[in-house]
Amino acid sequence: GAAAAAGVGGAARVPAAQRLLGTLTETFVPVFIGFAVVRLKLLVPERGDMRGVGFLVGKVAFPVLFFKTVVTAKLGDVDARTLLACALGKAAVMAATWTLAFVAYKPSRPRGERFTTASVFAFFAIATNDFAMGLPIVRALYDVKGGAAMDIYIAG
Repeated sequence: GAAAAAGVGGAARVPAAQRLLGTLTETFVPVFIGFAVVRLKLLVPERGDMRGVGFLVGKVAFPVLFFKTVVTAKLGDVDARTLLACALGKAAVMAATWTLAFVAYKPSRPRGERFTTASVFAFFAIATNDFAMGLPIVRALYDVKGGAAMDIYIAG
């Protein structure tokens, strides 16, 4: 009814589908812009045009985002068991991916190459886009505000 649709102070709540659409737009429009910029050859990776972007993202933006997340997190709200469960889940996925890649991906290669490849695959398996995509989508769908710091669970 009307009471369920009203938010705090009687303000109307935005429906979950509308929040999700807004979040998906904010998340994927920059990806498509980047795709278009490369396809239109405004930036050409072969010419080295992406080095500046890579430096900005890898050495500035993501470290700042991660640092801000850790510094502003309300650690008192973090449930250690949940954090441990997230970390153990990632460790299990990493171990399974490493083992499968080491044993099954081009097993005729030298042991050192297989070790390196398995390690890269394992890190890629757990280095997801949770911050960039997963967290905003969860927040949009469930209208999460404050409370336990989901950022810390994902970082764990």
